Amino acid sequence: MVHLRTSLLTTWLVALLILTAAAQTPAPKPRTKIVLLGTMHFTPSTTDMYKNAAVDLTSAQRQPQVRAVVEKLAAFHPDQICIEWSMLRQGKLDSVFQAYQQGRYTLKSNEIDQLGLPTAQQLRLPHLTAVNYRGRFDADKAIEFAKQHHQGDLLTNLDTYSNRFMAEANEKMAKLPLKDFLTYVNSPEALNTNAGFYSEYMARIGEGPDYPGIDLLTDWYSTNLHIYANILRQIKPTDKAVLVIFGQGHIPILKSLFATNPAFEVIEVAKVLK
Repeated sequence: MVHLRTSLLTTWLVALLILTAAAQTPAPKPRTKIVLLGTMHFTPSTTDMYKNAAVDLTSAQRQPQVRAVVEKLAAFHPDQICIEWSMLRQGKLDSVFQAYQQGRYTLKSNEIDQLGLPTAQQLRLPHLTAVNYRGRFDADKAIEFAKQHHQGDLLTNLDTYSNRFMAEANEKMAKLPLKDFLTYVNSPEALNTNAGFYSEYMARIGEGPDYPGIDLLTDWYSTNLHIYANILRQIKPTDKAVLVIFGQGHIPILKSLFATNPAFEVIEVAKVLK
């Protein structure tokens, strides 16, 4: 009888300890939702190797489309909007946003002005967050190596591949409403096509102990890793949702990094803009 009582007491104590430990274990922190919105530069970049056609988002035809996208982005309720603006110039960005809020700034036809500023204002955010990092990107070195080492066919194929993608993007940009175009350009197919510029073509440039194509790819990854780190540094523990607006070429790498970070839940652009 004594043995039975001891056994029951031991079982009860173990159960109590388990329940106490479970009660003291904090609930896992909800993952931060993040949307990575890739765009073409509607005012084309002067540094991109392959440039899309310019689009006037300030036109009477485009402005209702812009407002429709802003409404969708605002409905996501991001606590921060991170944009392709040098983090070293956060003060300038704050000045621009303040001037816009006070009616002293005319929006230009680029994705920061047309999508970032109005969304931040509608949500009454205190500021937009500058997270860009300007890394090295010297494609000329890889291209010159290819020319001098009988890899001209590779460059021809690279041009064909990239120009075909630009032509398709330009055609869709001209025909589709902005919401549908952004959905297209953030589709897995379009993102993979952009990434193929590096993985299929640039990576092949080189021979023997020389890897100029891989060196370029390394620089590109380094740039995006720095951008990723900048975003991480700016996110606060209280942030439940974050919107990132960047050139489409950055998105494949950024998306792979956030998708493998257990603290984040990547929300597809198509879901936000539907």
